[in-house]
Amino acid sequence: MDDRSYAMLAKPVSSACNLRCGYCYYLGKKSLLDVSCGIMPQEILEAFVCQNLEMHGRDAVVEFAWHGGEPTLAGTDFFREAVKLQKKYGKGRKILNTLQTNATLLTDEICDFFSENGFLIGVSIDGPEHLHNFYRKTESGEGAFQKTMEGIGLLKKHGVPFNTLTALNRENAAHPVEVYSFLRELTDHMQFLPVVESEASEYEISTGQHFAVPQGIHSSKVRHVIAPFSVLPEQYGSFLAAVLKEWSRTDRGTKHVQIIDAALSLMKTGHSPLCVHDALCGHSGCVEANGDVYSCDRYAFPEYLLGNITQQPLGELMEKNRQFGMHKTYGLAKECYECPYLKLCFGGCPKDRTADGKNILCEGYRAFFAELQKTFREGP
Repeated sequence: MDDRSYAMLAKPVSSACNLRCGYCYYLGKKSLLDVSCGIMPQEILEAFVCQNLEMHGRDAVVEFAWHGGEPTLAGTDFFREAVKLQKKYGKGRKILNTLQTNATLLTDEICDFFSENGFLIGVSIDGPEHLHNFYRKTESGEGAFQKTMEGIGLLKKHGVPFNTLTALNRENAAHPVEVYSFLRELTDHMQFLPVVESEASEYEISTGQHFAVPQGIHSSKVRHVIAPFSVLPEQYGSFLAAVLKEWSRTDRGTKHVQIIDAALSLMKTGHSPLCVHDALCGHSGCVEANGDVYSCDRYAFPEYLLGNITQQPLGELMEKNRQFGMHKTYGLAKECYECPYLKLCFGGCPKDRTADGKNILCEGYRAFFAELQKTFREGP
């Protein structure tokens, strides 16, 4: 059985977005990465679809994950063409289209298209209105909550399946029960991603970077100051532990929280569906609108450019990413190997590590995994 798979994030409009979220790690990448093509051109789209299908195993589910910026700025016709190309090159293949959106630009037309073509949508929402609007704002500085909720209404109207993605920052992480109680009324599937960014140094700012390059195989060992909106380690642990308790009390077996599901999978099988807590990474690349491929969308910096799909096939480019993926384990701090939660954590995402290899969120992870083990020792 040939089921080798990758998790490629495609950026059809690069970092273009109608919002100006205070913590956005991708805003400004279009300039930094010198992407001048606007919407991904037809020839790049066709090459990406064809090559993404080719590098996956014949028995794998081939995912096309459309990301941004705000990918709906590409327009419905762009995604119609993508599906047309998938049918042309992927006859007989299992294909899944996912799309991450702020939901503020959704229309009846595009939601009808999503419904007809089986798209799974991720909606970025940080909690109830006062928490969502704290960092997620329009270009004019207004909160985006009402428009996001209108978009969710359209998804429901057209029967489009969606999950929520909540960026845990220093503001909303202080309100775990309020955030979870709000989200559980919207969806059965939730993701909580920690916001951890470091302030760029002077030399990085001069190149157009908003935040520092994360620690990694091609990064300097410079110690940076954590950005003020970043979630604190103790906040992160308290938030996840509180959500776990609330989920266990009210929704166990009916609602799905990604990090809980992933941890349970690790406990049962030794493998995680979440790259953050798997032993290795490197299989989740980023394809920019101009065809450039980066090691990961969190490492979309010039230092981590693998090549361009018009010059070298995507499969070969991702083979070049093995060293990056191995660094996840090889770059761990020595103390991680003495940690009782190593096989649940594997050091977390390398982007969140300090110069010595320890994850900034370490104490938060320890608190969550301790609560998780306690919860499931008491029975399923």
